[in-house]
Amino acid sequence: MPGTTQYEVLLDFTNDTHDCATVQLQRDYGRGTGAIVLLHPGESVTLVLDAGTVYKYALKTRSRVANVTARAWRDVRCTVSQLFPSGAATAQPPPPSSEPLRPVQGITVDQLWRDMRFCIWNDA
Repeated sequence: MPGTTQYEVLLDFTNDTHDCATVQLQRDYGRGTGAIVLLHPGESVTLVLDAGTVYKYALKTRSRVANVTARAWRDVRCTVSQLFPSGAATAQPPPPSSEPLRPVQGITVDQLWRDMRFCIWNDA
């Protein structure tokens, strides 16, 4: 019986917005611990993941937060704007639907919400 071979995939988040964005492990969001990656407009971060393993991240730009699940079997490129549908630019997040948002294969947006605790912009 052949054994399973572990391999790694690359997850690339690119900030294609005009504002800064942050990437953080979802379990650390809102806490003073853990790593936060700040992406200026045009910057990207590439994360190395174990293929098929579930990872949960919080991506934030201004007061908008997207809780995402990443589970990929091959390299994935995702822009910040893909995580926030056009309706998310308004004061209220879009109504929940029966189908989760899947902007690219391997990425699922689990929840869109607003966090005003750490926001320096007035975009409410």
